[in-house]
Amino acid sequence: MTAGFGLPAQDLLKAILGGPHGVQVTGTPGTGLELFLNAPAQAALSRFTGTPLPRLTALLPSLAATHSRLVDDTIRRAAWYAPCTAWVGACPPCTGRAWLPGPSVLVYPGTSGHICRRHRRWLLARAGKPAGIPLQTLPEILVAHRRHVALVQTHPRSGDVVAFAAAVVWSWQVQRWRSETVWHDRVSRLAAVTGCTPAAIVPHALLVYPETIAVARLLGDWRWQQRLREIIIAGGAAAAERVFLQEIGRRIGRPWLADWLSACTRVRPREAAGTDPLRQWLLTAADGISDDSLWAVNQAAARPSEYSDRVSFLTESSPRSMLKEARAASLTGGWEPTAFVKAPR
Repeated sequence: MTAGFGLPAQDLLKAILGGPHGVQVTGTPGTGLELFLNAPAQAALSRFTGTPLPRLTALLPSLAATHSRLVDDTIRRAAWYAPCTAWVGACPPCTGRAWLPGPSVLVYPGTSGHICRRHRRWLLARAGKPAGIPLQTLPEILVAHRRHVALVQTHPRSGDVVAFAAAVVWSWQVQRWRSETVWHDRVSRLAAVTGCTPAAIVPHALLVYPETIAVARLLGDWRWQQRLREIIIAGGAAAAERVFLQEIGRRIGRPWLADWLSACTRVRPREAAGTDPLRQWLLTAADGISDDSLWAVNQAAARPSEYSDRVSFLTESSPRSMLKEARAASLTGGWEPTAFVKAPR
């Protein structure tokens, strides 16, 4: 609103909020990415714009509630803080005409909105300037995103389902599949379009996004849940796990998946038992439970949040150099679900 007139945002803000009761503004656009207002300031903004507050809060989600660090009293107060909700830089082609030199346009992507389907770009959490990863050479990412959107629209616990699926796929990644051609090929294509080394691509959750969504769709399918319960009753959890893995292998183009994981389990039975969220899920699903416990990930099986812990399953590069380059390229700012984690007993 201010850039077109060459005005600092703070000047317009104080003019909008100015009044007999005074105004207090904490921080600047340089110290926080998003503006938060207390209730009196929200009312002042509504009067200034001539727009009802419910309409404003629909357009600007941060107005819906006062920030926990912002005092809500009779004084009009505003503060610049980091966003409370996951955000990404908006698609540059979509905002090109509206974008002015300076900070980029930031948006809330929602559960599955990290892709601009019109321009086929993966959006990154990069505040400095518009950025994204072109996906023209990665059609499987676009297909997975369409399926992700459909899952969000049809499953009430889609976020939990996808987060749990991410933990499942992570438990497979740490088996060190150095002969795994699909991920190696995807790493090469991502490296080509981003200009990064393969070592910087490996830690990004985008690498296994198609596999994660494929697993999530099966986990969230009540018909498959019922089928697995029947198999468990008839033949036990091991039989259900094999049927499930065979179906996943078919869907993700790894027909060898079930045999490979069974071999890994035989070689390292104790390690597999403690880091296999799918086995935990099967046992929980067998009881017909559909509450939070179905999607709770044991701490030992959860995919680590720090990318430095994910090094060396596809590369031998050092953690420090790989993580440094990934952060510099903003690859760690993309899709990364967080599961509800249950601590081990």
